[in-house]
Amino acid sequence: MRLLPRTLALCLCASAAVASNQVNIGDDDADQGMYGGGWNDGSGGDNGFFAWKMISKSDGEGSFAGHYLASKGDHPMVGPIATGRAFALFSNGRAYEESVAFRGIAVPLEPGDNFSFDILHGPFEQKGDGDDPAPGEVGVSYRTDNANGSVDDVNVGARLRFFAREGSPNYLITDSETEFDTGIPITQEALALTVTVVDADTYDLEVINLRDQSRRLLEGRKFGGEPGAKINSLAFFNRNAETHDFFFNNFQLSRNAP
Repeated sequence: MRLLPRTLALCLCASAAVASNQVNIGDDDADQGMYGGGWNDGSGGDNGFFAWKMISKSDGEGSFAGHYLASKGDHPMVGPIATGRAFALFSNGRAYEESVAFRGIAVPLEPGDNFSFDILHGPFEQKGDGDDPAPGEVGVSYRTDNANGSVDDVNVGARLRFFAREGSPNYLITDSETEFDTGIPITQEALALTVTVVDADTYDLEVINLRDQSRRLLEGRKFGGEPGAKINSLAFFNRNAETHDFFFNNFQLSRNAP
């Protein structure tokens, strides 16, 4: 049985029956009290996850990259994925900027687990005439181990990447295939992503549009990377997305009840 993302729990009457077969072993969102002092390196080490590590790369004057907590009051676009705040990465300016948020998972994913969170991003638009024209990307890597020393570590140990790339009409995946076109159109609407671990090397991915509840399910796909290696970290990335930031929130990790 599969657990629907928390954001849909009040929307679908069947969700309670599905959820009853699983127990919650990891849970987080940007409104948690542990972010009262901000979203910084070392914060968030609780509720089934290790602390966050943020790395960014910019290039002098006119080049910007980093992270922040996006409040719904200041950033109303995050409303679909936030009660009050969401996590946010920005990268804009005249160079090719990058910002990455790394996070370890305290309980590595096992067969039967459901892992969900929400994402939101805008279109790829240059912020100025002098911006680096290289295509931008936003997305997430599901990884083995938690290498986090530089922005280049985003793909170290990656078993699955889900991302949007400037110029592509659809979301892309890197898993056992170098690059797979999901056929899911890139959207400015909020999405809930749920990965279900089928076995050590197989997964299902459900993508739900939180505006109209439309769903796409990719079943029986094969993880890439080291065969059998457990997923125990994430890396969210914003590479040169320019005008619009990358938002994410509402983590939920569930496991079959004993």
